[in-house]
Amino acid sequence: MASDTGKKNAKSQLAESAYNSPYSHHGAPQPHPNGDPYESLRRSALCTLEAMGYDPKTMVERGVIWAEDQDPFGHVTQAQYMHFFGNCFHRVMEGYDEFLSQKEYDDMIKARSVIPAIRKYEISIKRQVIYPDSLISAYRQEVTQPTRNGGTTSLFSLKQQAIVAECKGSVTYMDAKSGRPVDIRTVSPGWSALYDGLNKKCESAKALKENWECEHRKSKL
Repeated sequence: MASDTGKKNAKSQLAESAYNSPYSHHGAPQPHPNGDPYESLRRSALCTLEAMGYDPKTMVERGVIWAEDQDPFGHVTQAQYMHFFGNCFHRVMEGYDEFLSQKEYDDMIKARSVIPAIRKYEISIKRQVIYPDSLISAYRQEVTQPTRNGGTTSLFSLKQQAIVAECKGSVTYMDAKSGRPVDIRTVSPGWSALYDGLNKKCESAKALKENWECEHRKSKL
């Protein structure tokens, strides 16, 4: 009897990796059959990231996979961090369709007009991540110029409730035919609207970030 009770009270490994289950998403016909310990952690993480100025529209959650993401020491290997970041990078680019027409967007994706080319980036690993865990990748727009833009992409651990890695970088807008930088304000109405939209995102993100930092400085006094 004691053994049965122990099994009932033991932490379920299936629950610990519930982030990989389709029952953790909207549309499931019933609550998660193993329980989902990440629901409240996810809610807290998203509120924190939004308050820090990260764009909720382009966030991506990706669970740590035991067989793919670990190094021999049981940590998420540094090479895998770019896979986590990369999913968010792509969604940021997909978000351009808020301003570009379908043709303008298709021409960008197929490298027929203007493309955002990586200019530089720097990754900082702040904490080790171990399985099981799920990471939210989130982008904050910080710099917008006529020929380039940049910002910070962060990985937020649901288990640790903290940012575990950051990627600070920028892209240059290039003419796909000439390979030279281009002022996107002069390309077409959609690209001009994108420039204005990114500037607004910068302003909003800056205000939220400054408010977050101010509130947390006060809490440490």
